[in-house]
Amino acid sequence: MDLTKRQDLGPATVGRSYIEAHQLSLADLRMKAYQNVDLAFNRAEASAVCAQDKGGKTELLLTLAGRMRPSSGSCMVGGQDVRTLAGMRRVRKHAALAFFENVNDVERVLKVRAIVSAELGLAGKPSNKAATLEFCREWGLGDVADQIIEDLPRPSYNVLGIALAMAHDPKILVVDDIERDMTEHESICLAERLCELAHERGVTVVCGVLDYDLAARFDNVACITDEARAQQSAWMHKDQAGKVA
Repeated sequence: MDLTKRQDLGPATVGRSYIEAHQLSLADLRMKAYQNVDLAFNRAEASAVCAQDKGGKTELLLTLAGRMRPSSGSCMVGGQDVRTLAGMRRVRKHAALAFFENVNDVERVLKVRAIVSAELGLAGKPSNKAATLEFCREWGLGDVADQIIEDLPRPSYNVLGIALAMAHDPKILVVDDIERDMTEHESICLAERLCELAHERGVTVVCGVLDYDLAARFDNVACITDEARAQQSAWMHKDQAGKVA
C-alpha cells in the first residue's frame, strides 16, 4: 500500500489507514526497542499499543509522533514517511504528546494554572487568568487549578498532560502510561475519555497500555510483543467462553 504521494496530515484516502506500519523495528548495537511491528490505525479513532513494561511501546509511540527514527521497516503517518528526517519534522508539527517521563516533564513545583497559562501562550491562545481558568474547567481541572502539580492525584495529572497537548489542537495525540498509580476503574475512565476525544474532536489518538483488557476498550489494538499477543489470545478465549455460557 503506497502512501508516499501524500504531502500533508489531512484525512487519509478512503480505504487507507491514517497510521500504518509494516515490519517496523527500532534496534541498534546499544538497544532493542520494538521489532517487526505491523499496525494500521484510522483517523479520528483511539487506538491502543499493547506491550508489557520495557516491551518497546513507549519508543513506538514516540516514533509515531515523529520523535524517534526507526531502524528498519516502513511507517507512514498521515502520508508522511517517518523513516526520513523530513517526514519526522512534518509529523512533529501536528502530533502532540501527553506527559512522557524524561521527555516532556514539567516543573512539578508549579501550580496547575501557571503551566496551563504558559502552554496556552505557546499555542498562541489567550492565556490571561480568565482564559486559563476556563480552559481548566473545560478539562475538569477547575477544582485543582491552584494546586501544585506534584500534589495532584494521578488521574488529574494524566488529564493535565492530555489537556496541555490538546491546547495546540493537534491532529495526532499520543499518550502513555495510563495505568501507572491508577485503579482499574480510573484507567478505564481515562481510556473511555480518550475514545470520546477522538470521536468528538476528530483527533487521532494512540495510547500505550500494558493490559489487554484495557486495550480492548479502544477502537483498535496493536499487540507488539509475544506477551501482549498471549494476553490477546487469553482475552479472546475468555470472551468466547462467556458468549457460549
